[in-house]
Amino acid sequence: TPCFVPKNYLQLLLTPRSSSGIKSSNPTTKKHSMKRRGPGLMSKGGSTGERGGQSTTSKANTLSRLTPNSFASEADIDQNDTVNYALLIALYTLQGIPIGLSASIPFLIQQKIQLLTSAAASASAASASVSSTVSASAIAASASRLSYNANAIFALCSWPFSLKLLWAPIVDAVFFKRFGRRKSWVVPVQFLAGLLMVGGSDFVESQLGLGSLGEGPTGIMAADGSDIAALSSMNVKGVTIFFFILYFLMATQDIAVDGWALTMLSKKNRGRGPVMNSIGQNIGYFLSFVGFLALNDAESSETLWRPLLGLKSKPGQGLISLGGFIKVMGGFMLAITSFVAFFKKESPELTSSVDDSEYSGVVGLINKRRKEKQDDDELDAAEIGIKETYHRLWAVCQLPAVRWLFLILLTYRLPTALSDNVKFLKAVEFGLSKSTTALLSPTLILPLGIIVPIVGAKVWHGHPLRQFMTAYKVRITIVPLLDILMLTAVKKRESISRSLYWFAIVASTGLQAIVNSLQFNAQMTFFASRVDPNIGGTYMTLLNTAGNLGGTWPASVVMYLVGFLTVPPKCEGVPELCVGGRDSYIPIQAVLGVLGCAWVFFLGRKVNTLAELPDDEWQTIPDNFDTDENGAEEDGILRQRSKRD
Repeated sequence: TPCFVPKNYLQLLLTPRSSSGIKSSNPTTKKHSMKRRGPGLMSKGGSTGERGGQSTTSKANTLSRLTPNSFASEADIDQNDTVNYALLIALYTLQGIPIGLSASIPFLIQQKIQLLTSAAASASAASASVSSTVSASAIAASASRLSYNANAIFALCSWPFSLKLLWAPIVDAVFFKRFGRRKSWVVPVQFLAGLLMVGGSDFVESQLGLGSLGEGPTGIMAADGSDIAALSSMNVKGVTIFFFILYFLMATQDIAVDGWALTMLSKKNRGRGPVMNSIGQNIGYFLSFVGFLALNDAESSETLWRPLLGLKSKPGQGLISLGGFIKVMGGFMLAITSFVAFFKKESPELTSSVDDSEYSGVVGLINKRRKEKQDDDELDAAEIGIKETYHRLWAVCQLPAVRWLFLILLTYRLPTALSDNVKFLKAVEFGLSKSTTALLSPTLILPLGIIVPIVGAKVWHGHPLRQFMTAYKVRITIVPLLDILMLTAVKKRESISRSLYWFAIVASTGLQAIVNSLQFNAQMTFFASRVDPNIGGTYMTLLNTAGNLGGTWPASVVMYLVGFLTVPPKCEGVPELCVGGRDSYIPIQAVLGVLGCAWVFFLGRKVNTLAELPDDEWQTIPDNFDTDENGAEEDGILRQRSKRD
């Protein structure tokens, strides 16, 4: 279950700052004397775009350039920020809704497989024909095996959030000035997302074949072959495309809202923007994941929600369907978007007090920022142009240290992918209820996600990668053993004590949440301490993109392997006698455990090497970089680093 942490929150808290921005912790960085013409740095006289508020990829403090008459008084700013806090929370809540909904889809697929198996067993008991029995059992076994293949395909829908860096500079630089720099993107994409959810809600439910899950007096379908075949119909590709488009729209909205938060809030309250991000996304996620699964669960609806609300009993049916919930959330999104479009105005365009003609090129613009005494030296896409923004990203990618970091970020999640993506699906398959799974998130995972980073910062203070590796070693050794214990306890819950049952669930879930939080905290702390302050926001977004991709692609791989390597049992006779079969979870976990140990042996050393590199190995423009009044640029630094590496 995702645990959301405020973007750049650790950077704001843990990185030393001065009047010119985030400073290098190495005061003895050597100066380079060669002229720079490396990739990602604009030559003199480079193009510039329209000027506006700060971008999400640069996170610069443009509010220090406000003219004295921009606001009436500081009291007015504080009063306006109260409303802005609420608006930001609402906008970030909209982001969490698709994330929570997509997290619930795999559990609905597993629920469908369970009902399919029950329907096949019912058909087998009612049938007098052996051939009919074999057919029903074959449908159930085949569906159980293919469920993980379906989840492997569906996992692809979250890729837009991992790849949003590719179009973030366009969102920052292209806008309608009259309508507003951020509203030019926020309003259209939210309207499209809301309309997609309202209009496509029935499509999602029909593609998953959920419309018949509650039919019949018992909630399990009648025991004839046609009904079983209807239940087994499922087009996961259509659902994946639907959520992929929804993720793309909300990823675009995320880019615009991140930038808008920096200009929407007053200067002294700007640091609270990431907190609004965390609160809003968590509200949206828990509303659409925990809330939906609890209201959709047939048992909880019958024993809790309907008696509480005084509704008529409907055994076997949840209080709300997937299609109905998506439609309600789409209406909520349209309502918020309408308010933003008609009642919220963006802050006036910011103007600079320094003559632009004195400076040219990227380094010239950095010198201009320093002369204006801003809080950091970052530049956004609206100032330097889309092309130059992509050049700066490419310059970062050419740094040898960053290339090694990319390799680490893209591979370390593969050995842990089974625990991260399959464990709870397998537990639901073995009989763990959806409501129990949903309630583990707010009662256990979320509190640990808040407490663990605080404790970890005190224990491994100043050594984030040491914290990272310590947690990783536990994650690839002890956590898999507890996962197997949990699955065994769920599968044999009728024959073991209730205390052992809950101990296994809490121990497996809790330890996984602890090591996940420790690694994520260490990862973000290391990023914040190493990024080039001149392009800090862009740099952070790039590294976070690599980290997100490292967790996205293994999910599809392991789910496919679980489905491909699972061998269903052969069932024959009346009554059914099932023999053979093989569950692939434990064999795959054993292979991934060996792969994790190999990762620690070969790449663990490189992690320690990266921790010891000086700060200038991570920078495209050294912090003590000397420039003349025309913004002269150094050359050859990247080639020297490549030779040393």
